[in-house]
Amino acid sequence: MKRIVAMIVVVMAVLAGCAGASDEASGADAGAMAEEAVAEEDGGASGGGGDQEAAADAAAPGAADDRASAVLTATIGDRIVRDGTMRIRVEEDAFDGAFDRLVGIAEQFGGTVLASDASTGDDGATSGTVTVRVPAEDFDDLLVAVGRVGEVEQRSITSEDVFDEYVDLEARLRHNRAQERFYLSLLDRAEDVDDAIAVQQRVDGIQQTIEQIEGRLRFLDERTSFSRLTVELFEVGGAFQAEGTAQPSFARYWATARAALVNVLGGALVVATVALPFAIVGAALLLVVRRYGPPRRRVTAPDA
Repeated sequence: MKRIVAMIVVVMAVLAGCAGASDEASGADAGAMAEEAVAEEDGGASGGGGDQEAAADAAAPGAADDRASAVLTATIGDRIVRDGTMRIRVEEDAFDGAFDRLVGIAEQFGGTVLASDASTGDDGATSGTVTVRVPAEDFDDLLVAVGRVGEVEQRSITSEDVFDEYVDLEARLRHNRAQERFYLSLLDRAEDVDDAIAVQQRVDGIQQTIEQIEGRLRFLDERTSFSRLTVELFEVGGAFQAEGTAQPSFARYWATARAALVNVLGGALVVATVALPFAIVGAALLLVVRRYGPPRRRVTAPDA
């Protein structure tokens, strides 16, 4: 019992002493301490090979860290988030066909359609957006294929390198997992309820941190493994039509005049609807006053 309490005190003292150092140094020291504790409990399960590796590491300080860093970098690879938007104009009554082509292109590259919407304006032109997701290695080919659907009026591609964040998260994950194993070993040897509760609280906090890191890593895995492209698709005269680029046509002028007439009549209808109750009440009051009010006195001219 005293041994367990002493171990907890030593661990907390070491953690407190390292609080002023940088996060990287603190994580490395605590992780190494936890790994040593777990290795001692395993009792040399690795055999002679483990002793030889330990001797080599002792003879060349930093060699193990270099090897681990090289392996981690090779495993992670490039971590780049790429997204893009394109604005494409198609001919009249060609929206549905262009939309089907976009869906087919996404499926061709092993992707999926994440979201889509479409609407038809007063002039009959249809416009909308389509968001597709494809494997990152096929993103450039996707851009070329989508550009053939219609006339590309605008294209924007963004890239974000998240490699450093991914490496940092991986290091933090290894450190917290080592701490988890260390405190679980203390929990197995706890002989007092209070000590067991204290260690369990520490384990719960570490496990919560592990879940948060794993969630962020899964998000980065998905965003770097797949790229997203949002396509603004519109027919001539549609909602995304740039001002001044539409060709003049009698149909569009007629649609504009019709919309203006509807707005005027609608406004008049609203005014009439609001004023009608007041007009009815006023007419009724005027009728009552004229019928039941005091008779008007006639003024006669004086005799000459």
